[in-house]
Amino acid sequence: MKKVFCVIVSAIILFSLWACSATPKTEYDGLKIVCTAFPQYDFIKNIIGTDEGLTLLVDDGADLHSYEPTAQDIIAIGASDIFVYIGGISDKWVDGVISSANNPDLKTVAIMDLVNTLEEEYVAGMEHEKHIHVSAHNGDHSEEDEHVWLSLKNAAAITSSLCETICEIDSANTEKYKSNTESYINSLNALDAEYQEVIDSASRKTLLFADRFPFRYLTEDYGLTYYAAFGGCSSESEASFETMAFLIDKTKELSLPSVLIIEGSDGSIAEMICEETGAGVLTLDSCQSVSATNIKRGVNYLEIMENNLKVIQEALN
Repeated sequence: MKKVFCVIVSAIILFSLWACSATPKTEYDGLKIVCTAFPQYDFIKNIIGTDEGLTLLVDDGADLHSYEPTAQDIIAIGASDIFVYIGGISDKWVDGVISSANNPDLKTVAIMDLVNTLEEEYVAGMEHEKHIHVSAHNGDHSEEDEHVWLSLKNAAAITSSLCETICEIDSANTEKYKSNTESYINSLNALDAEYQEVIDSASRKTLLFADRFPFRYLTEDYGLTYYAAFGGCSSESEASFETMAFLIDKTKELSLPSVLIIEGSDGSIAEMICEETGAGVLTLDSCQSVSATNIKRGVNYLEIMENNLKVIQEALN
């Protein structure tokens, strides 16, 4: 927190210098929205139909859980109309930044407040590392799983709520925003139905993660059972002998053809399990570390979730 405080002070100084300098020749004067993470960035991009005026803070492929704002990030938040963040432990820095923004018109939205959240759970075999999530929005202490966007149902609900907020700020374009939102939610619902169909017809109903497990909302939506080495926000990277033995035995017991890892994993735990069981390794993308380069290439939330469905289908059959 001391580091964040120093960054906030630096941002205030930089903002003062910027305010006293000449106005840029081409300054965007439309709606300005800042997002901490890719999922809400992409939802809003689909609502407004453009990325103009839209800023993504974590766009370098970094792990969302270790992000800390730069002075430039804080200036961008203070100058925006809407600031959208997750609201979980990853955003513990948010309160200080908002209070220092000196922008009484700034509208803030925590997406965890827009849906019903689930508590992180610790299933058999998982390294038991407690993470008490403190809501960055209201200060409540709970073991909330912050990966709410990995439910397509939640994605639709979040998109609908974000549209309402954007329409409040920019009512002149309400008709366009609502039309875009309806079309996008239809696409989310269609993919949700596809997931249900694929999983209903699958020969297995269990996923095993040799990694962190941020997919609680997805498995809950479709009635899947799971096992994993670590919880979704765990900082651990090495599994104990007991956890390794459990995951190896469970892979053999259920005759699982594949074990799963998430994007960015070194795959070392999966490799050891596969050596003992003959299973393959598949990767699911949790949308937490999408880079600006990939966004420019056209990578989007729907595409990531479509690819995840193919992976899940292979893992369950």
